[in-house]
Amino acid sequence: MNKAKKALLGTALAGAMVVSAGFGTYSWFTDVKEANGTIQNGTLTVGMDSNLFAHQNFAPSQMLISNWKTIQNTGSLDQQLRATYTHSIDKEAGIGKYKVGYMAIKYSVKPDAGTEAAFKEKFQRGFDKGITNPVMDQGLVAAKSKYEVVSGTISAEEAQGLAKAASMSKTLNFGKGKFWQLNEGENIDILFAVKLLDTAGNEYQGANYSATFKVEAKQTDNGAEFETENVK
Repeated sequence: MNKAKKALLGTALAGAMVVSAGFGTYSWFTDVKEANGTIQNGTLTVGMDSNLFAHQNFAPSQMLISNWKTIQNTGSLDQQLRATYTHSIDKEAGIGKYKVGYMAIKYSVKPDAGTEAAFKEKFQRGFDKGITNPVMDQGLVAAKSKYEVVSGTISAEEAQGLAKAASMSKTLNFGKGKFWQLNEGENIDILFAVKLLDTAGNEYQGANYSATFKVEAKQTDNGAEFETENVK
């Protein structure tokens, strides 16, 4: 009898402990919400092949018209471009007898080969005649309405000074303004013209002409600067 009572008492105490343990872990109504976020940075990259032009046996009064070069916004962010054209010769006669010009077409959908050939022909004729903007002077109005086009010497003021330039090297700056803002998916096709004036004398025989076209890109956001802009 005592053994049975003790057994029942032990069972009751164990049950009380279980109830007590369960009561201790009981919770009121609750709720939890979470919000997650991610940020992926954009990319700012510009694409252009490294071949500008190559020619041999150049002579006074001759002119070289390069092939079209494509400047591409290969990133996901809009970008502002800055372009420089640096040319030099290995003769002390100076760079002043070389006249330089360019034409650039900005587009989202590339012009067909016939349209670009027409632009190139008009530019070549105008540049050879000394016209600052051969596209506007010569026509192509219908085709021009589909694209943004700029052309001329680099620049008109600098070109006038080239005849007097005695230095063996000169850097010409262009690429500022709205035209040179390249949004995502946009491209610029550009070509160059180089002419050795017929007033170049024997001091230019055997001269080697070198040119480098450099394109830099930065963000279009206010406060964004090219690397050397803040250098005094």
